Amino acid sequence: MNLTIILLAAGSSQRFKKNDNETEKQFCTIDEKTLLEICIENFIDFNLRANILLVVSKNRLNEAKKISKFYSISPPIIGGTNRQSSVKKALDHINNLNPNNVIIHDVARPIISKNVVNNLIKSLKNNLSCVVPSLKMSDAIIKIENNTKINHLNRENYRVIQTPQICNYKDLLNTHNNLKSNTIFNDESSLLIHNNLKVKLIEGDPRSIKITYKKDFELVKSIIKKNYMKKYITKIGIGYDVHKLIKVTSKTKDKNLILGGIRINNGYYLKGHSDGDVLLHSIADSIYGALNEHDIGYYFPPSDKKWKNSDSFIFLNHALKKLEEQSGKIINIDSVIITETPKILDYVNDIKNKISSKSTIDKSILSIKGKSNEGIGFIGRKEGISVFSNTTIQLPDE
Repeated sequence: MNLTIILLAAGSSQRFKKNDNETEKQFCTIDEKTLLEICIENFIDFNLRANILLVVSKNRLNEAKKISKFYSISPPIIGGTNRQSSVKKALDHINNLNPNNVIIHDVARPIISKNVVNNLIKSLKNNLSCVVPSLKMSDAIIKIENNTKINHLNRENYRVIQTPQICNYKDLLNTHNNLKSNTIFNDESSLLIHNNLKVKLIEGDPRSIKITYKKDFELVKSIIKKNYMKKYITKIGIGYDVHKLIKVTSKTKDKNLILGGIRINNGYYLKGHSDGDVLLHSIADSIYGALNEHDIGYYFPPSDKKWKNSDSFIFLNHALKKLEEQSGKIINIDSVIITETPKILDYVNDIKNKISSKSTIDKSILSIKGKSNEGIGFIGRKEGISVFSNTTIQLPDE
């Protein structure tokens, strides 16, 4: 799924602030992290492989640029005069990315449910323009007219609408472009329903409270500090692997060199019990190392015929599963491939894309570099390829 997440943080927080000198709610902090940063980290942790775009006010642009750079997400843009115009600016900005769908979220809701987000994505079928989390009303509802007349309403006919909301990008953009009235809509579902497009409601999360007033912030703060704010420890693992480089002959003409899952036809192949992917082996071992686990040979011994000619993504994904079991996350992977052939720079993007497509590793945290051995030793004589990998992870500090 080609997906972009738009985080709306351009509001002025007029109902939240007592005076103009106070901080907008989206930049208020809980345990030294702004609500904006908490939202970013939530979506990154969900591993959606999505582009994330921040929409902020002009006076917060420089701060948002630093935040975007720190999290390696898209540079922020300046929003409009209201929520609706901010969304339109964001939709126009990502037009060149040609996304299939967009998730739009108000940063004023820093508690985001992974289950709700996954259900949103699963529920957006071909005939739907938008899927929205909603909640049933638990309290009695009244309508007051002229400050005197009170009408009791049937709460079964009403729902509370939340964000994030997922929309078909083209449907939402076209609706904005063709909007003829001056009506301001408070969310995407209202806009799309007004234009007779199909919207589906799913169950939301009652903890996803929108911060409007100071009392809302204190309530959300207490929920986050109790249930969501985890302390992490950072650990680094080192992985190393080397394989013999062999020239292709008439008898082995069907063999290719495999690096990062990419088949390279350069007249050589790597000898190994599996497919010989020295890069993936090195990365897997660096993850095992950061977790204080055994090495790749312990879990997949070369003496076991079961693993002969195996795809090395089996090994990498096993290491990633170990990481997931400990609720860890990868911060950075830095690999150096030492070889005389092939020229690694020519394949870096393909390798990153392949690893990202066949594992939970996002290409934005991958660094793949190639180094020559300057003709020295067995690598210099084109008799082998070696790889060093460093992986930085974070684990919950229980």
